[in-house]
Amino acid sequence: MKTDVGREEKEVFAAYLVKNHLKRSEQREVILDTFLRSERHLSVDDLLQLVQKRRPDIGRTTVYRTLKLLQSAGLAQELVLQGQTRFEREYKRQHHDHFICKSCGEIFEFSSAEIERIQDEIAADIGFVIDGHRHQIFGYCRDCAADAKARPEARR
Repeated sequence: MKTDVGREEKEVFAAYLVKNHLKRSEQREVILDTFLRSERHLSVDDLLQLVQKRRPDIGRTTVYRTLKLLQSAGLAQELVLQGQTRFEREYKRQHHDHFICKSCGEIFEFSSAEIERIQDEIAADIGFVIDGHRHQIFGYCRDCAADAKARPEARR
């Protein structure tokens, strides 16, 4: 098992708490550690489930508030996908975009230098200065698309 997961992120969070006169707690540490160990895009309830495996006494409100602190500290990014809020690791991550399956909700990350180049060219052509962006492309993953083709009503 990885023991030193997110050491730098933990230091960033500790400094953020000190700077903002917030207390460091074992509950926040467990939530942060659990968040950093996950490679998924987590809803509050997803993270709550994972956290409660280690600490059943930690509640939803504590998880939600800690995620908001992680976001303010630059460690988490909030994504609103199909009306559902999810969080992903943000600290020192390379820019990426998302394919989102409308059926199962699976999220696939991708990066494309060509897409980045094209949008930069278009922005330059119109004199637009890009400050940031998110591409969220909706459709159906391989499994859900195959399931839809297999259903009789989908073949009509």
